Amino acid sequence: MSANSKEELNFKGRVVVITGAGGGLGRHYALDFAQRGAKVVVNDLGGTLGGAGHDNKAADLVVKEIKEKFGGEAVANYDAVGGEQTANIIDTAIKAFGKVDIIINNAGILRDTSFAKMDVKQFNAVVEVHLTGAYKLTKAAWPYMREQKFGRVINTASPAGLYGNFGQANYSAAKLGLVGFAETLAKEGFKYNINVNSIAPLARSRMTEDVLPPHILKELGPEKISPLVLYLSHESTKVTNSIFELAAGYYGQIRWERSSGQIFNPNEKYFTPEAILHKWKDVNSFDNKPFKPVEHPFQLTDYNDLIVKAKKLPIENPQGNVSIKSLKDKVVIITGAGGGLGRSHAIWFAKYGAKVVINDIRNANTVVDELNNKYGKGTAVPDSHNIINESQQIIDTALKAFGRVDVLCNNAGILRDKSFLKMTDQDWNDVLQVHLYATYSMCKSVWPVFLKQKSGYIINTTSTSGIYGNFGQANYAAAKAAILGFSKTLAIEGLKKGIRVNIIAPHAETAMTKTIFGDKELQNHFDAGFVSPLVVLLASEELHKLNKRTPINGMLYEVGGGWIGQTRWQRGPGFVSRLENITPEVIRDNWNEVVNFTKGKMIYPTSTQQSSMAILQAVQKAEMAKRSEDNGKSEGGSTDGTGASKKGSYHYNYKDCILYNIGVGATSKELKYVYENDPEFQVLPTFAVIPSMNTIQFLNMDDLVDDFNFAMLLHGEQYFKIYSEINRLPTSANLRTEAIPLQVQDKGGKAAIIVGGFKTYDADSGKLLMYNEGTFFIRGAHLPSGAKRIDNPRSNFATEKFSVPNNGALPDLDIEITTSEDLASIYRLSGDYNPLHIDPVVAKSVKFPKPILHGLCTMGITGKALYEKFGPFEELKVRFTNVVIPGDVLKIKAWKKDNGIVVFQTIDKNRNVVVLDNSAIRLKSSSRSKL
Repeated sequence: MSANSKEELNFKGRVVVITGAGGGLGRHYALDFAQRGAKVVVNDLGGTLGGAGHDNKAADLVVKEIKEKFGGEAVANYDAVGGEQTANIIDTAIKAFGKVDIIINNAGILRDTSFAKMDVKQFNAVVEVHLTGAYKLTKAAWPYMREQKFGRVINTASPAGLYGNFGQANYSAAKLGLVGFAETLAKEGFKYNINVNSIAPLARSRMTEDVLPPHILKELGPEKISPLVLYLSHESTKVTNSIFELAAGYYGQIRWERSSGQIFNPNEKYFTPEAILHKWKDVNSFDNKPFKPVEHPFQLTDYNDLIVKAKKLPIENPQGNVSIKSLKDKVVIITGAGGGLGRSHAIWFAKYGAKVVINDIRNANTVVDELNNKYGKGTAVPDSHNIINESQQIIDTALKAFGRVDVLCNNAGILRDKSFLKMTDQDWNDVLQVHLYATYSMCKSVWPVFLKQKSGYIINTTSTSGIYGNFGQANYAAAKAAILGFSKTLAIEGLKKGIRVNIIAPHAETAMTKTIFGDKELQNHFDAGFVSPLVVLLASEELHKLNKRTPINGMLYEVGGGWIGQTRWQRGPGFVSRLENITPEVIRDNWNEVVNFTKGKMIYPTSTQQSSMAILQAVQKAEMAKRSEDNGKSEGGSTDGTGASKKGSYHYNYKDCILYNIGVGATSKELKYVYENDPEFQVLPTFAVIPSMNTIQFLNMDDLVDDFNFAMLLHGEQYFKIYSEINRLPTSANLRTEAIPLQVQDKGGKAAIIVGGFKTYDADSGKLLMYNEGTFFIRGAHLPSGAKRIDNPRSNFATEKFSVPNNGALPDLDIEITTSEDLASIYRLSGDYNPLHIDPVVAKSVKFPKPILHGLCTMGITGKALYEKFGPFEELKVRFTNVVIPGDVLKIKAWKKDNGIVVFQTIDKNRNVVVLDNSAIRLKSSSRSKL
């Protein structure tokens, strides 16, 4: 079946198996597949979110719904995903429909708790359902898919897996493990037309409804996720080995980006932690270099090429001015240290004065003797405990011998490489036990020690197979990817406790890797010692003291052969649909936008919050643009002749004027503000800010600065000028506003300031009516690397400083105004849809006792008082210095100066704080004599 842009994607004759399909995302998938002709196996245990209990009802109800709504074919299955009976789910499909074409690995449970409180059962349960469950289900279906040369597999990852998330060490591990698993299956299944992809949705479900505020949950319906899943599952879709983030109508691909990094001559004497520290900025550089470009890879880098180039460099790598001294007498535990990388790490730590616990089930004493002979008696002690179930004894060995632990290097590992078709459950379990479960156990046992000390370093070992997947290593890739996700959560939880967690993906010749290295790699001899200097540096205080502004924490480094580079996530602008009903065809027809990495601004998320906020901002930006377009189209709004609204169009009439006036305190007794037939009917002059407020999105702040977060935006100052020749703004008009950035400044990498200029024209006459400048302070944002600071001229009045008299002069206006407790709910209808001003849950999430007034509303209340006292004004400038709670009493004071300047200040009397300061108006010339 082929599909062009006009054909509907149907699944007639296809058999789809969906786990966790009794509710949430799974139920939507089942209904949508069935509606398009698929035969569906609805699997659901019917348990609680924590995985307890069993109830057939959930799956049965979905099957019934499919049959009654669509006359479709569906059967229920109640087997637990991850349990011994997982393969029965596929048997159900074969018995009912004779084949299996599509698998949606969707089932999941949560056992959220901080790592300090997490026990092994909570860790194992989540990994068992999410990761091992997906393995068992896909393994059972794989022979059928290979034989029929068709298959589609979707693994459900999560932002928590990609970036880590507090309280979800188990979930993060399982979810990124699914990505590594999928990447490997994509490579093995490619020649059999089996496409395997991963999605990381942020969707409303049982898992999210208790942790996200209602206004966000409303946008996160599962119906916004299903269209991409169906598109990726269709036979006409050739996409494979890809990862997608999606939520609320946003769809975007995310991929790995590997830095150009830095090469060093790997000479043992001069390839040192100091040499790496000296070039640390280059290690983390994402600029192309002559020896290597920045890459967006699906496999490890060309180490054979890099080592040849590295060995041609001068033998003496520059060592810089900083010596690594902080490791003297520090205590380091290294697992798998009887040989290979672990032994090399131990030698390097001992060289820098550390005490070392050599853990290995064999050869530990040999390495201990080697270190003690070379660096002095008592340098090292042996330990032969099992890292999986005797981790506490390993920590006890260190405490007994040295009294403390400072560094943990989780290095031990095994391989059980086989094609996925031939892989056994034992192969899967053995690799996960030694790599993932042992890493969990070791970290869990050392964590209380580090918490008590308020310091500690963990270096965990992933692999390029885990990052990119690798043929014949489904088990290893899953385990190593899971370690990466696990480590990112530990890094988040440990940051404020003085614990640093980082991850390396080494390329070195060891007893384990020798079996998979090619002849060229064996000839180039990738010594383990080419990795260890980085490990020592990551555990040093010197590195972290020099990088306080941007902590080296939760970072991933690929290393080997004299090259070191950072690997991070990159996401393109993506595609946003604001359609009420998004279909797979919408995704298909906009696919180039979904996978776009060439146009627009790329982002590099490092946290779940950052990623989710960027998605929601993209959705909000699209929604604001849609509203602006709809406003321009409605009621005679300006268009470009094709029906499309011009950028920044805004139409208003008497209703909008009345609504605004009421929103800043006008009452039913003030007919000139609330009754359109009153001879003096008018809109207050501060309405001049509303057209610009509705076009702020056109500043594209997220393009101007990195790490833009709408939740971190503070409106610092506002200025406007009215150009109307009469004393009042018109009470209806078609307007067009042009938004341009006037200034963009970086405040030491901790914040950015953006000043936007907004020119508002009468769209019919082209006449300039008003001009606004808004100053916005964005915490945590900064100028992009290499970007030039924008510094355009501003209005003199906007930048002038206005101070209230401190000489005891009596004010010309001294008035108190009690704000209505309902004012925020009214003012927002003039275009302020920020939930902070209406939603108690959102307000509490940012430490406010209740929703607050928009600063522009406070400005409007003050402006009304000034207008009624002094008459029309043509310019106004305010600085927002604190918030106002609806219902509070505002005290407004104003002093008339020369040249028609009136300086004023507004105070929240209930809390005794200044809320508007450095503020003034300039009266129109006809009003300057009025008092």
